[in-house]
Amino acid sequence: MKNKNINKEFIVIAIFTLVLVITSIYDFFARDGEKLFRIGLTFITIVLTYLLYKKSFLKGSKIIYYINIVFIILSMYLASVWNFYSIPNYDKFLHLLSGAVIAIIGYVFFLYLTIGSSRKEINSLMPMIFVILFATAVAGAWEIWEFTTDSLFGLTAQNNSLTDTMWDIICGTVVGIITSIPIYLHSKGKKIKIIDMIIEDIERNKK
Repeated sequence: MKNKNINKEFIVIAIFTLVLVITSIYDFFARDGEKLFRIGLTFITIVLTYLLYKKSFLKGSKIIYYINIVFIILSMYLASVWNFYSIPNYDKFLHLLSGAVIAIIGYVFFLYLTIGSSRKEINSLMPMIFVILFATAVAGAWEIWEFTTDSLFGLTAQNNSLTDTMWDIICGTVVGIITSIPIYLHSKGKKIKIIDMIIEDIERNKK
């Protein structure tokens, strides 16, 4: 059963890769290869995502894996390859969504770090504080990455604007804080279905 589940995750990558190949062929002939670099980056990202799913603290967490794949489709494939960034506020929508995604990944990282500990002995504020700091740090790190790629490759992810950069960090941080609230409530003993599913997923697949 476990191998079957892993194959499903690989099949998702294979299908996405096929879509990227078809898109590359179209881009080469219809747009003179304008987006081939971004298509290549998308492929590298999905491969790294799969490797993280297999080898890192995200190992076995299918929920996080599929969330990440969907986010890559929205942010790299649709936004960069098919110019969804031209849609008003699409960029801000992605940064708001990323705040939730990063916060959830941060919580999974916290669970990984506390494996073997009795979570009942951990202060209920700890996971909430960890998630907020993690979301804020990653939101800032992402802007550093965008600045670096813009500078090296002549891209325009930050629109050459400090205001745009700061609003992106604020969006990711605020949603990270909002996402931390149910995590705090769960640590206080309240039943939160999605969090229970994430924990069960990790416990089931690490065996």
